[in-house]
Amino acid sequence: MKKSIYITIAVVIAVIAIAGILRFVVGGDEDTWICENGAWVKHGNPDAAKPTTSCSGSTSNANTTKNTNDKSTVTPAEELEQVALANKFGWLGAGEDGTDMDFIRQSGAGWMRPHPGPFVWDMLQPSATAEYDYTKMDELVALTQSYGLNLLITIWPFAEWDQAQRADAADCAVSSEDEFLLANDKKGRPSYLPLHRCNPNDWTAYERLVVAVVERYDGDGTDDMDGLRYPIKHWEVLNEPDLGTSDQLTFYKEGPEAYAELLRKTMSAIKNADETANVLIAGAAGTDDRFLNFYRTMFTNVLESRLLFEIGNVHCISNDKNTLDFNVADYRAMLAEFEIDAPVWVTEAEQMGAEGFTQNVEQTQTSVDNALSAGAQKIFFTRYDLADTRTDMSEIQEGTEDSATQSMEAYQEIISGG
Repeated sequence: MKKSIYITIAVVIAVIAIAGILRFVVGGDEDTWICENGAWVKHGNPDAAKPTTSCSGSTSNANTTKNTNDKSTVTPAEELEQVALANKFGWLGAGEDGTDMDFIRQSGAGWMRPHPGPFVWDMLQPSATAEYDYTKMDELVALTQSYGLNLLITIWPFAEWDQAQRADAADCAVSSEDEFLLANDKKGRPSYLPLHRCNPNDWTAYERLVVAVVERYDGDGTDDMDGLRYPIKHWEVLNEPDLGTSDQLTFYKEGPEAYAELLRKTMSAIKNADETANVLIAGAAGTDDRFLNFYRTMFTNVLESRLLFEIGNVHCISNDKNTLDFNVADYRAMLAEFEIDAPVWVTEAEQMGAEGFTQNVEQTQTSVDNALSAGAQKIFFTRYDLADTRTDMSEIQEGTEDSATQSMEAYQEIISGG
């Protein structure tokens, strides 16, 4: 009898020992807090106190940093409810693997603006006879909506096969060094822009595409994407056509009058598919006269252009004017010159300094407060890590656990106060 007891005790001890080995050697360090189903759950015996940051329901580790080299898709533990359209904050997101979306949702923001995003004619229709390929669009929409986030989609009217038919096609080519060409991608972007960037040659084909895409995501029950949870209602026509030409970055090779034509035809196609959709004019690259004069010329020479958008759009990047309101007051003053009283969104917003985290938090908070006071309706941040001091944005951001946690807490405070 005693021998049986001893054998049983020995077996139990062996099982415990094996479990310990598996736990600490094979299983790795589990002493942490995990976000599960909307709550922080203790795993093991973490040294840190329970996180005070919000837990949106994803399964990501509380201390996970934004790693642009990790391309595995991050999904929430369960589909989250849609954030209200009235939410004032979002992010520029080049990543479409869920990492950005998890950060955005936990921060308290409700919007994402993919950049350049999947609505590139060249990506949707690789030849004149090809059927539309919605794969990238559908994947992005499904993943973003699983986080309950709202999308602002930029429309890019460029397809190589169409541009080649223009008589001036050679003049439409950007530099071979342009960072949005697929061959020059340093960030692992899931989308690209083609070499030639002028207005469409075949307007009928382009407008047909716009109608089809907007119809697919308008949520009216007709030709909708399978599994669409809620509609996409905000569409932006191009990006920074006023930026001009450089070897590293050129978004548009034509002038103000040509952009007015693009705006008119695109808005008409959008409204043809969905009368309730909202059209954003392309974001101004800044509020120096060299940028704003592009729009002044358009509004002066093409009077109709003042009515071809419903939401104004301005950007503020660190090398811009040090306005500390994300350029909102200057941009609204420009619109007022032409009696345009449209809401204004800042779809690229940053106010970063060389001193690092503390300075960046202070300047971002001040700029948010001033931008909202100046009439900004929504603000899309560009930097996830407030300790980021890069000046070359083509470089990959390498964050740390500390800076990621501190940045999340800072953004949560900024957003909750807005």
